[in-house]
Amino acid sequence: MRTTRRAPALLALSVLIALAALLSISGSAAAQSNVDYDRDNDNYIEVSGHAQLNAIRYDLDGNGARGTVSVSDWANYTNAFPNAASGMGCAATCAGYELTADIDLDTDGDGNIGTDTGDAYHNSGAGWDPIGASGANYAGDFKGNGYVVKNLFINRTTGFVGLFRITASTARIESLGVTSASVTTSGQYAGILAGRADGQIVACYTTGSVTSTNTFGWVGGLTGYIHSYASIHSSYSTASVTGNRDIGGLVGQRNAVGTGSITDSYATGLVTRSSGSDTNIGGLIGSVTGTGTGSVLRSYYDSSTTGCRSGGSNGCTTSAGGSGVVAKTTAQLQNPTTYTGIYADWNANLDGQTGGDNPWRFGSFNRYPTLIYGTTVDYDVNNDGYIDIENLAQLNAVRRDLNGNGDATHADYIAAFPRRDTNAATRMGCPSTDHDGDSNTPNQATCTGYELTANLEFDSDGDGDVDANDHSGAYDNSGAGWSPLGIFTDKF
Repeated sequence: MRTTRRAPALLALSVLIALAALLSISGSAAAQSNVDYDRDNDNYIEVSGHAQLNAIRYDLDGNGARGTVSVSDWANYTNAFPNAASGMGCAATCAGYELTADIDLDTDGDGNIGTDTGDAYHNSGAGWDPIGASGANYAGDFKGNGYVVKNLFINRTTGFVGLFRITASTARIESLGVTSASVTTSGQYAGILAGRADGQIVACYTTGSVTSTNTFGWVGGLTGYIHSYASIHSSYSTASVTGNRDIGGLVGQRNAVGTGSITDSYATGLVTRSSGSDTNIGGLIGSVTGTGTGSVLRSYYDSSTTGCRSGGSNGCTTSAGGSGVVAKTTAQLQNPTTYTGIYADWNANLDGQTGGDNPWRFGSFNRYPTLIYGTTVDYDVNNDGYIDIENLAQLNAVRRDLNGNGDATHADYIAAFPRRDTNAATRMGCPSTDHDGDSNTPNQATCTGYELTANLEFDSDGDGDVDANDHSGAYDNSGAGWSPLGIFTDKF
């Protein structure tokens, strides 16, 4: 019988191949277990789902480390962030959290966020447990990145309710929307974003409703109470607010002892006092306590569609604030279409860089300005591939993008379409399309032109004089008038 022998060299090679394969499998498993929770290396832990959002309560300084967390709390944290024990992936010390997706607290997706026991945060009808605990406030940064937490439901007897219980003086909540919220308590300090804010709130907004049945309350659409050195800017609420005392569309009560401020913000929701007179009820702020160097600037309450009510009767002629509050008529507030008149100084420098940041979107006549600072704006609201034009500045900017694809960098275009999405796949908010049929290449946004969404008035100063003698119009051009869009060598 003939026996075939494998050469020693081939045997050694086979062993090496097998060993390499084993190491490859082992390395792959190790790589899979070593998850990076800070993929963009900005030192913010990325949150993409409701379980991770809920787990923030176990790491209130946002550093992602074990620290003084109890064994049971650390177990809950690592259930949401399985790699936490071996590090979160931050290049330096993690400074907080950031959303990488919208988060829906209607976790079973059936549209029922009140009595639905199937939701993960039903908690026997009490709903979401606000992040933080007595004596332990959220102290890190939280960047919403323009994403939203929606369908927040709270129905509790305790005070300090909202997505966050209390944000510490070191906390900064930025670019976050909390939408379709229903917040109810019989305790004090109620808001949709936070029960009380001791830190900074920047470019945030809330929608839905917030109610306190407490005798005092401190209830606001954004936060129930803002502390003396805290600040709110570039934020708004359209939420309806109901309470008995110290209730406001944006903030229930502001402590003005320190240097804190509210700037470039507004509220539009119905503010209702359950009973009694209008004491401590305001459209923007319910009440102000103490005297300091802080201020309320470039902010308003719009009661044109909702009004402000106390015990069922109309109220809220002005918000709290003493002699510094100046009442303006609806016509005065709605008339400008740019930074003129009472809005002349509203193009504020909010990010600390050079020049104004165009935080307000004016639109056409008979509209209040709305905030656009801090979030990207969808300029194709109906998703038909046409960029929406609602004012003369935007019409004029068309000359900087004559093919209508939204890919323009001229200063006129940036000023007319501030906070636009410049990402190639989602530019201006236009729908994304696979242009080449190749699934391996990124899809591109498809903007193919423009469409009007409002009537445009070339008598931009509203004086009725549009002839060449009126040099106050925005497009008078020293008597030459409107410059036609396009030129012979660069047509629309």
